[in-house]
Amino acid sequence: MGIKTPYVSEIAKNTYAINEFGLTAMYLLVGDESALLIDTGCGACDLKGLVARLTDKSYRVVLTHGHLDHAGGIGAFDEVYLGEGDFEMAAGIDTEELRNYLDTLGNMGGYDVYDYTRDNVQKPTKLPNMIGIHDGDRFELGNRSVLAIEVPGHTKGGICFLDEKTQIMFSGDACNCNLLVMGTSVNTALRGLDYLKTYDGRYQQMYNGHIGYAGIPTCLSLPESTLDDCIHIMETILDGTAVIEKVPFLGGENTCASYGTSRVSFDPERLIDEGETPRKL
Repeated sequence: MGIKTPYVSEIAKNTYAINEFGLTAMYLLVGDESALLIDTGCGACDLKGLVARLTDKSYRVVLTHGHLDHAGGIGAFDEVYLGEGDFEMAAGIDTEELRNYLDTLGNMGGYDVYDYTRDNVQKPTKLPNMIGIHDGDRFELGNRSVLAIEVPGHTKGGICFLDEKTQIMFSGDACNCNLLVMGTSVNTALRGLDYLKTYDGRYQQMYNGHIGYAGIPTCLSLPESTLDDCIHIMETILDGTAVIEKVPFLGGENTCASYGTSRVSFDPERLIDEGETPRKL
């Protein structure tokens, strides 16, 4: 028998990482007056019940982006906050596609560790009210303030969240060791990471949206060089010096380049979109 419930780690005081069966990660930040839930995962667990066991405070739900493995559980909530560029994506999540994602990661090792099936995901009966997040918005929790930072690249409406109390940056999939540039050009994604870089010194750790991938029930912050490594990779992609390779990914194949701790996958036909100002290299 495998692990039947999401793996919860307290990564800082009143700060919980929730590993949803190795599929994705959510985070719960509890302040003196209220709490903030970052991402809803795949909807493969009783997330509301889990949050209720961790805090009795009221809470708001925010999304780092609209992909199915981070917004798949939004149907359990009445209201969610996310970047406006991802509204359509989050509203259009297909239940069967989400179940197939569970199967894919389960067969990569998840089923060896966790006790879940594709049928854990149920088709939502309603969608929540979606409220746009904009760069610089703050979520006040009572003696704890969380800042929203727009970082397009992985998706058009990607948002990172800086918890100033713990000095932790929650980057979703906007910055990680296996960065997929799926929603914008490489040029725009690089500008997004440049902007994230301006927050250096305001956080000590960065946690991304996949803390225990597939069959690994762990919770680790990203290596310190991850952001710089991703920026370097994108610079070399744009200046033509990157070593390009093809790697298998979730049953398909990605075009990517690597450096240091990280790998960036991208569309070679979408380096700089028409009308964009090239980022200086």
